[in-house]
Amino acid sequence: MNRKHIFLILGIIFLVIFIDWYNLQTYAGVKGTDEHHHHHEHAPALPEPIVDLETIPETINAREPATIIFYIKDSEGKPVRDLAITHDRILHVVIISEDFSIFGHIHPEDFDPLTAEMKKKGRFAVDYTFPKAGRYLVAADFGVNDLHFSEKFTINVSGEPGMNPLKKDFSREKDYSDYTVTLTSKPERITAGKDSTLIYSIKKSGRAVTDLEPYLGEAMHLAVVTADLNQFIHAHGGMPDAIHGSHPMGHIHGMPHDKYGPEIEAEVVFPVHGNYKIFSEIKHQGKIILLDFMVTVE
Repeated sequence: MNRKHIFLILGIIFLVIFIDWYNLQTYAGVKGTDEHHHHHEHAPALPEPIVDLETIPETINAREPATIIFYIKDSEGKPVRDLAITHDRILHVVIISEDFSIFGHIHPEDFDPLTAEMKKKGRFAVDYTFPKAGRYLVAADFGVNDLHFSEKFTINVSGEPGMNPLKKDFSREKDYSDYTVTLTSKPERITAGKDSTLIYSIKKSGRAVTDLEPYLGEAMHLAVVTADLNQFIHAHGGMPDAIHGSHPMGHIHGMPHDKYGPEIEAEVVFPVHGNYKIFSEIKHQGKIILLDFMVTVE
């Protein structure tokens, strides 16, 4: 065997060794990437809590006291025990009549102190007297760890008096006792599924209000509902320069302030086109002021 043949054989051996080494490294890298990707894709998602509603009495009559009980459970039917305090309350309950003449925003803590037993059983109750007969939206808004959830129900109330036909009022400037509130939006034409900013300008006796107080940890609470009661959003407003993000359900949070105004902004994504009623709550000089506007979403 001459020298040329020896170098050829050594070259072939070296090439075989190199190819085996390269394949081993590539396989290891691909395998590691695939396992990581597989784990990420199949990471278990947290199931949404299940909310059941019970009323006492079962058939509610207008102008008679009733108790609304919420049971918050996991997918296995066990009570959810790790509810978080959000906006200073364990559960926010919003009640809206189908003619939009009645609005309520109440909490279990408004009636009884929050107890460990309530949390253990996942059972929370509120008392309410429905002023009129007809259909009502009842929405429950709550948090579990760092996640927020909203569940809505409809309740039919019997008796008298009945509700009036729905009045459509698209005025963008309204008076509420001594307060004058103007609502504008960016963009001016609101489109379903796209970001919209609602801008409230608030005056009292002709002067800009700059000392609005926090209400349940926010400058403003909003309840946004379609005319058919099928869509509901519980949102929040803040100072224009303090807004730094929004929650997928319409929640918006700004840096905490002691005073707000004269403008409050809220970001809302309206899910479908149609007419919406927007109830908004602010606090001034110790008094809760309820604002209401109606908008059309294209």
